[in-house]
Formats: sequence, structure tokens, C-alpha cells
Amino acid sequence: MNIKPDCIACLFNQSLKVTKLLELDDETSKKVFDSTAQILIDHDMSYTPPQIAKEIYQAISDISGEEDPVARAKEYSTQEALKVDTSFIKTIPDALKLAVIGNVIDFGAQNQFDLNEMIQNHFHQAFGIDDFPTFEKELKEAKELVIIGDNVGEHIFDKVLIETIKKNYDIEIYYFVRGKPIINDVTLKEAQILKDCAQLIDTGVATPGYDLNEINAESKAIFDRADIVLAKGMGNFESLYLADKRPVYFLFVVKCTVVAQAIGKEVKELIFKRD
Repeated sequence: MNIKPDCIACLFNQSLKVTKLLELDDETSKKVFDSTAQILIDHDMSYTPPQIAKEIYQAISDISGEEDPVARAKEYSTQEALKVDTSFIKTIPDALKLAVIGNVIDFGAQNQFDLNEMIQNHFHQAFGIDDFPTFEKELKEAKELVIIGDNVGEHIFDKVLIETIKKNYDIEIYYFVRGKPIINDVTLKEAQILKDCAQLIDTGVATPGYDLNEINAESKAIFDRADIVLAKGMGNFESLYLADKRPVYFLFVVKCTVVAQAIGKEVKELIFKRD
């Protein structure tokens, strides 16, 4: 999914948010903005938002000296997610709903939503697109399931989803993570909490989305052969939507107007879509 003009403004705003999170001085912040502007100038509209975000966050790391510029936000998100009572989750549909609501934990999103408010007010909201009947049918026959992770904090609810699926089905589950810190996306470091319920796979990608041009051989082999692939979040949607012949389920909250227009839905709607 290629960038739109709104994506350019969103990416620049992310640079501003990081400078504030890191409490950079004015001169260093100016260097970040200059670098971001140049990266945006150098990339035409044929790139995806995650591909450009990779370049911008690498520049932020180089300028600030911080290998993981959003580490502080990731720690906070994890702490907040762990406070949520998930004992009411009993079924796979409930676990999917909690997992998708967790997708609001997104440092890079155009719109920011409150996690607890979303759980209270949207847990019983119907999906704007709901391909669960097809997913359930395929799950009954599946031997391998890939879940492509997205944001830190959100991964706590992915754990609940994985555990719920495994209570009902004898299935091997692989949890894909980013190859290095990028925005607030989950890496092997944060994903250790899932190691008892899923096989953790470092995909090698440095983009905030499963970019097929960057994936390593191990994750590609699993991605290609798995019976089901479930991709969490908008970054994975932007990277994978219509990009590959194999079917992919996308599970995310619509958090920007560009994605809303792409799928014909509204901002804040819950999506469970099979591509």
C-alpha cells in the first residue's frame, strides 16, 4: 500500500513526537526534522509508509544516539497492558476482539486512542469487516498458524489469543517479530513473554511491517507454508495488502484516514479481513 499525502504529514509528526519523548534540545531536534524532510523528499509515492518510516527512525537513532528511541513508551505500554484483567476471555472470538483492541497501542498512529476506553466501549462492538467464519473453518483443519506481531503492549493480548486458540486446537503457532527496534514494534526482547505458548521468529525486517523485500529465509519459509497467516496492525496491512498471492488475515483498528479510505471503512472501526 503506497503512501498518500496524509502519510507524509503523519511521518513528520512522528519525528516530532520522538524528539519530545527523548527530550532532545532544540538544535538536535532541528537535525531530526531536517533529516526527516530530506528522506521524505528523496522518496516518491511508490513507497509504503513502513519503508519510509524505517529510514526516518534510523536517522533519529543516528542523530540521537539512541538505538531504541521509543523504548520508554514500550515499557509504559507493557505495564499498562499487564494491568488489564483478561480473565473474562473464554472464546476465540473474545480473544480476537481483545487482541484487535490492543492494536490501539501504537506510537506511530495518526490518531491515538485510550486502551481502557476502547475495551469498555468497543469490546461488544461488531467488526466493521468480519471474516471470522472463514477463519474458524480454516482453523479446524490447520496445523500451522503464523501471527505477525505489531506493537509492544499489544503483544500481551496476542498471548491471550494464542493461549485461547491452543486450548481449542492442536496447532503449532509461530509469532513473528521485527529484526531490530523500529517505532514501538515488538522484537525478540519484548516477545519473551510469549515463548511458552508460541515459537518466536525473528523476521529480520527493520520496517514497521512485514516487508516481503526484507524478510529472512526462515520466516519466508514459514510464511509460505503455514496454513494460516494472521497479520496484526496497520503496518503489516500496509506492507502486505495485495502484495502476495497467499491469503492473509488482517486484524487491526483503523487509525488513519488513508487506511479507512483503502478499505471503505471509518476511523476507529475494528477489522478482521481476509485478503
